[in-house]
Amino acid sequence: MTAREIADGLNRNKWYTKADKSEIKTSQITARVDDHHELFDIDRTTSPLKIKLFSRQLKPIKSVASFETKAKTIKAIQAVTKKSITSTDLKTSFDPISNSETCVLILGTMPGDKSLELSEYYGHSRNKFWKIISTITNNELPLTYPEKKSLLLKTKIGIWDVAHKANRKGSLDNAIQNEVPNKLNDFISKHKNLKAIGFNGTKAEALFDKYFSRQTGIKYISLPSTSPANTGTDFDSACKIWRQILK
Repeated sequence: MTAREIADGLNRNKWYTKADKSEIKTSQITARVDDHHELFDIDRTTSPLKIKLFSRQLKPIKSVASFETKAKTIKAIQAVTKKSITSTDLKTSFDPISNSETCVLILGTMPGDKSLELSEYYGHSRNKFWKIISTITNNELPLTYPEKKSLLLKTKIGIWDVAHKANRKGSLDNAIQNEVPNKLNDFISKHKNLKAIGFNGTKAEALFDKYFSRQTGIKYISLPSTSPANTGTDFDSACKIWRQILK
């Protein structure tokens, strides 16, 4: 597990409460790990750092109190691991929308709950994706999902997600855990006209860079998220940035 996953699990399940009631930070997890090498290994060759239990033989523990404290820590982290693997919040993304003429691929993280309910990309009524695409391509806003897909194919824009499936409670990107990526390298190799990949939000870009290398001959563009949760960019400013995918 990563230090972030461990911290999130402890905060979410309230297994440990700090005196000032603030949330446990990733840096505090790694500090504890460094203090207890008899219980943990930390792999510093990866990013984010990976923390492993029991990769070393436990050293003799002299005091009962120390043993009980460490036993509770082990039990708590094992519970986080088990929950992350067996969670019922496992969600799966859609097939891509594209064809042989696709020149631009827009990558999100994975569909939100409303999109999954409707079986439609960017299905939330307040998601700005379809309005932005129609605006920057000088087309009427499509009203039906078939019209939306037709608009993408007409403008040679494809859409997919970085994650094929993942555990996620709710729709927020920062809740994504245990993700399994889509086969994006296969997609890229099959779409000979692909010139640009745009990341719909910083999380999509971070996930892509976690699992894939950027290829020469393709332009990679960071885009403001179209999610309703992104309130930091107004519509006109977002369109100005998104127009980069058409250049």
